[in-house]
Amino acid sequence: MEEYIQESQKSDQKILELMKVNPKTTIYELMEKLKMSESGIKKVIKKLKDEKRMQRVGGLKDGRWEVLESIKESER
Repeated sequence: MEEYIQESQKSDQKILELMKVNPKTTIYELMEKLKMSESGIKKVIKKLKDEKRMQRVGGLKDGRWEVLESIKESER
C-alpha cells in the first residue's frame, strides 16, 4: 500500500511539472510521457483538481492547465 501511495505522489508531481512547463499539454501527451493509461491520468487530474492544486482554464480545444501551487510547495 505504501508503494502505491509513493507512486501516486510521484505521478501527481510529474503531471504538475509537465503542466507547468506546457500548460496546453493534452491527456494523450501525458499518457505517452508518463507511460500511464488514460484512466490513470484522468484519475490523478481529478484528484489534483479536487485538492485545488490545478485547474482547467478555457475550453477543451483552446484551454490550458493552470497549476495553483509552486512545485516546491508540494514537495514538503
